Amino acid sequence: MRGELASLLSYTRLLGMPVPIVPISSRRRLIPASNTPARDRVMTPPALARAICDHFAPHMHGLVLDPAKGEGAFYDHLPVHVARDWCEIRDGRDFLTWQGRADWIVTNPPWSRLAEFIVQAMRTADNIVFVAPLPNLTTKARLRSIKEAGFGIVELLQFETPREWPQSGFQLVAARIRRGHAGACQFTSLEISAPTSRLRAA
Repeated sequence: MRGELASLLSYTRLLGMPVPIVPISSRRRLIPASNTPARDRVMTPPALARAICDHFAPHMHGLVLDPAKGEGAFYDHLPVHVARDWCEIRDGRDFLTWQGRADWIVTNPPWSRLAEFIVQAMRTADNIVFVAPLPNLTTKARLRSIKEAGFGIVELLQFETPREWPQSGFQLVAARIRRGHAGACQFTSLEISAPTSRLRAA
């Protein structure tokens, strides 16, 4: 049986029936729009970067690379006992084509390129700390990629979304990923202490 949508709608109105089809609005899409380069470039507040670096500093050693240096929020707060290096595509140093080796990678990567950054990071270092929304880090494909590369998630350090950032409703974390880790994942948090407005590990 064949017919047209217009005819179906006419018949349902004539019979006093509810409209059987929900109109599709062009304003609502199941697939999110891709980030523009400007929207993908969100700078980490220095206080947050410092708190994250301080949290992981006791474990850091050797050469620590910030592969998306931006304005230096993480790079400038890496502990003094490590060597430092950086990449920043705006300054002609593209991490995705970087050929060096590091012991640690710590950064807030461009979230639209998170999959590529994770793969390159796992080729580059044994320890990785990436800031990202938790759902972006824990898709089936991403977890499979991490496991197949011989890595595991050691810790998910959660924190409140900075006021300067777009408010998405997704939990943000600094995820520590380590080569050879096959144990449990620790879930910790950074909280703002009211009297001093400083971030502290909890």
